[in-house]
Amino acid sequence: MKRYRLLCGETVSLEGLEVRDVAFLKNLQRMAKDGISFFELERVAIGPGSPALQGWSRVTREIVSSSLYRVAADIATRAGIVEGLILAPEHEDKRTQVPADRSLMSVTQAANSLGISRAAVHKAIQQKRLAAQRYGNVILVSRDAVQQYKKQRSGGGARSSSSGAQAAGGASSETVLVAKGR
Repeated sequence: MKRYRLLCGETVSLEGLEVRDVAFLKNLQRMAKDGISFFELERVAIGPGSPALQGWSRVTREIVSSSLYRVAADIATRAGIVEGLILAPEHEDKRTQVPADRSLMSVTQAANSLGISRAAVHKAIQQKRLAAQRYGNVILVSRDAVQQYKKQRSGGGARSSSSGAQAAGGASSETVLVAKGR
């Protein structure tokens, strides 16, 4: 790895890096490829103890401008884009469409709040049991729908009214069965 192209399109030369730093970047790329979560990858890439911080416990302008830090942060950012947590540069125009009132949360936040997997949240969205909106590559879930879905899950059994389905993001008037468990 002699060069690396950043998301912004700039090419960074890695020729001046030490062998261990190149190995660190390759390890980050392997972690991203293996599907390690964005949050863990970012912590390893640019968090405390990261080689990208060059032994420092804080970030300085010098560190942020270094090739090692820039590439490590870029690898983590790409993982966040893949997970739908970070808006991809090609969808930056969608940022102004996202409500700033915190009425929406990420799929990961919804999964954590509900105590289920991200895949289960995506399945609930697909089945119209959770209201969600797509902004570019990012899917955001209604906080109210998550709370309603949580109540339905903890209450167990079936909901016979259409209001329960609508509150959880469903639009149909059919009975919605909510299975307990994961």
